[in-house]
Amino acid sequence: MAAAVGSALTLVGGLVGGLWAVLRWRRDVAREERDRAWARFVWTVDQVCDGDVGRAEVGSVGPNAMYDMQSLRGDDSVFGTLVLGLITGRDDDDG
Repeated sequence: MAAAVGSALTLVGGLVGGLWAVLRWRRDVAREERDRAWARFVWTVDQVCDGDVGRAEVGSVGPNAMYDMQSLRGDDSVFGTLVLGLITGRDDDDG
């Protein structure tokens, strides 16, 4: 009887630990995706606002692509869409 209880507790502990690991992994992946999206966003804004004409031209291609791809998600998309809209001259109603 004690062996069965011990085995059951070990199994439950393993399941809880596995579930916890999957949840942490998903959270870490989401955080990394958000960090990469913000890094691309900041790079694009830096390029567009650069005084060098060549860098500004290279940067001017990025905002339209980011606006179309909607790479920022959730609450970040509100701020990101606002800034990209200011840079591109587009708003949500433009196709």
